[in-house]
Amino acid sequence: MAKNLPGSMRTHHCGELRESDIGKTVTLCGWMNKYRNLGSLHFIDLRDKYGITQLGFEAYKGDIEELRKFSLESVILAKGKVIPRPGSAQNANMVTGMVEVQVEEIRLLSLAEEVPFLPHGMVQATEDLRLRYRYLDLRSKKLQDILQLRSHATRKAREALYALDFNEIETPILYKTTPEGARDYIVPSRVHPGKVYALPQSPQTLKQLLMIGNTDKYFQICRCFRDEDLRADRQPEFTQIDIEVSFPTLEYMKNLATHLVKNVFNMPEDFEIMSIPYDEVMRDYGSDKPDVRFGLKQMDVTSLFKDSSFATFSEVASAQYGMIKAMFIPTSMGTLARKDIDGLVEIVKPYGGKGVAWFKVENSQVSGGISKFIDPNLLSSLYEKSSEKGDGLWLFCADKNFNVTHDCADALRRHFGKHFKLIDPDKYAFLWVYDFPLFDYDADANTLGAKHHPFTRPKDEDIELYYSEDKSKVKDVKAYAYDIVCNGYEIGGGSMRIFDNKQQSRMFELLGFSPEDAQHQFGFFIEALKYGTPPHAGMAFGMDRIVMLLAKTDSIRDVIAFPKTASATDLMASSPSRPSEAQTKELGFKWLENLGAK
Repeated sequence: MAKNLPGSMRTHHCGELRESDIGKTVTLCGWMNKYRNLGSLHFIDLRDKYGITQLGFEAYKGDIEELRKFSLESVILAKGKVIPRPGSAQNANMVTGMVEVQVEEIRLLSLAEEVPFLPHGMVQATEDLRLRYRYLDLRSKKLQDILQLRSHATRKAREALYALDFNEIETPILYKTTPEGARDYIVPSRVHPGKVYALPQSPQTLKQLLMIGNTDKYFQICRCFRDEDLRADRQPEFTQIDIEVSFPTLEYMKNLATHLVKNVFNMPEDFEIMSIPYDEVMRDYGSDKPDVRFGLKQMDVTSLFKDSSFATFSEVASAQYGMIKAMFIPTSMGTLARKDIDGLVEIVKPYGGKGVAWFKVENSQVSGGISKFIDPNLLSSLYEKSSEKGDGLWLFCADKNFNVTHDCADALRRHFGKHFKLIDPDKYAFLWVYDFPLFDYDADANTLGAKHHPFTRPKDEDIELYYSEDKSKVKDVKAYAYDIVCNGYEIGGGSMRIFDNKQQSRMFELLGFSPEDAQHQFGFFIEALKYGTPPHAGMAFGMDRIVMLLAKTDSIRDVIAFPKTASATDLMASSPSRPSEAQTKELGFKWLENLGAK
């Protein structure tokens, strides 16, 4: 129930009145949700954030014709006495359905023009229209419930970290451009012509500097900005629960993640996060963020097809980076019609797949697809790798690039999870993925990129490899890096940080930074590492994704008060927009020809 302080225009909200309030004189404020004129009887449904109350006018002494001037979504103040509804008019589907307010005084506070759509209408407006008039869409119960859910989740996160003696510290929004895996948003400086600030992709170096500065335990509910391609679970600006701590172990970091998740998601006391190393999760699921609410694990069967008479597979199996993965769908799980099997190519095509090979097993006999290449020995070897036996459908993804194989197998698994209704929508399945590779390796260019970011620490057992001159060996270095996954979404991630200057310099070298580039980009941080740096680690949780999961919606736009579209535009405010000539002149920059909207 909403708390009210003295001095409010209203005594109660529109979802509050019950039979125990009968006889009270109350004042309500809200939007006109519906008006019913039954001749001698008039009713208004008054709505606010908390619910709807019916207003009746049998005892009204004013001009009843004035009600006709009120339009839907107009803001009204009504004062009157709470009375019981007649038995025939009671509405058990409304929490206020046993009572109504007999209006003695009514006042129009704000007359609404005809709205583009009704936020509580039976027909939902298009998403573009709802984003254009976001303030109207926000009147809906769904979005108000989500905003309240988000507020509560943020509070729980804070309370969980305060309980462990973390300090909440703000870091700058106007900062230095640094490479973090995406493009920066740049802000030109008026007082320093020709120079720019960057909006932070994350407070990465700043929170590490806080550890060097003896802060010990830091967190921040912070805004981050990344100029990258968008999708349903991404926005150009987003919120994360940012954390850094001194003198941790990997066990501590996992326990910290568990503590936070347990509080935010209201998990039971004995809650634990299942742990799987990166190599294993990729082998079994083809993704480092699998939805483990269901099975359908994949099998690496590359070696079984090296001498196969099926040339397509034998060529893949013989390629340096080739991989063949199999998935078995037992008949007990479900069956697929031939048209469904043929349609699987459309599932893998967006990920570079050229098709899905298959064959069926019925009464130990193989048929269809590539069955002519499957002899009894090969079939037996396939079943040895499968946890499921018996009749069913074998499916295969293959490519000379193992990343394509993984991606296609993951796409198929997700498709089948939905197709066979294997997913419990009310369940949260968490996963701690660890031992990530330190680098992404481009074999053609023989170059390394940071898998996480340039401050991630290599595992101690791989230090010799880390300093190898052969990049094809360095690519195998593992990192003290970890992700927290829930229901197929990465909701958080982090790493143990480099705290040794020699290791950090080597990292910049491996990533292709010249000493001059490293000094220009990170000189302040490199110098700070010289003056006594504690071992430290951190992580960041995506607040928007967490709320998206809590709200059981599949779009991150639903959980942000004023989101942007997939093209990073704000339809309501027509943003981004072109600054005035006076602004551009003052900032000292010019547009390139033919660029920028007028």
